[in-house]
Amino acid sequence: MQKSTLFIDESGKSSLLSDEKQPFIITGVILDDQEISAIEGFFTYIKRKYQIDSTKPFHSYHIFENDTTKLSNENLKELSKTLAEFLSLIPIKIVILEVDKKTFKKAIGLANEEQCKGSKERKEIPKLPYKILATNLFIWFAEYLQEENRIGQVITDSRRVGDHQLLKTLNVCKEGHLPSMNGETSSHIKERVTALCFAEKNFLSGGLEITDLISYVTFFKVRKLLSKNKDIGIPLIWEEIKMKKALRTITEKEIRVFFGIKKGEVHKALK
Repeated sequence: MQKSTLFIDESGKSSLLSDEKQPFIITGVILDDQEISAIEGFFTYIKRKYQIDSTKPFHSYHIFENDTTKLSNENLKELSKTLAEFLSLIPIKIVILEVDKKTFKKAIGLANEEQCKGSKERKEIPKLPYKILATNLFIWFAEYLQEENRIGQVITDSRRVGDHQLLKTLNVCKEGHLPSMNGETSSHIKERVTALCFAEKNFLSGGLEITDLISYVTFFKVRKLLSKNKDIGIPLIWEEIKMKKALRTITEKEIRVFFGIKKGEVHKALK
């Protein structure tokens, strides 16, 4: 049976206790095995052309923003054009999910931070945005694997606390312990998603590099900073991502359905 990989990257802070004006996104990219070698080759070419250390991953922040490692504006503009063209050509499947923390708090009935103190269940409340976004990615991936009759693995950069949350969410999905998940979907995740891998910072993977790029550029979009980075070509890359129609914000209704919250009620941990 053929295999596909879901690469995951996140930008921003997911906790409901962090600044609610600060957005949080999770990016998922599905690549079939036969597509990965072309992406690996592309990033190898880019590193050679711009004299980027080929033994280290292509991290967009270091290339575009970090004062000690970023390329010149002229090179970045040229690089952005190349990256945008590549994104337009490759058969890539993308989902980018955003959460509005203010909307999320309203949906679950969270009025203040004091409500997140006390029981274990209440202390888990700030982590709920991550749970719903990651679950949506797993469902999307499992549906693709089922439709194409493939098995799959998930690879993401290791992020300490995030590792535990992602693993816990995958286990909950496989067990089907969610109000919004039916048994068939849970079975597909359990049967089709066979591995979850956490990559260290020096792990070389074209899949992670392209996912990091997409997440990095989209984070400029959701923070309304695209125009401020026109000189280095960030909007050019975003235009190609936008063409994929990948970005969407989780709605209040989705949040309520996901956690089984009826209108006028609050999350069960807050009762």
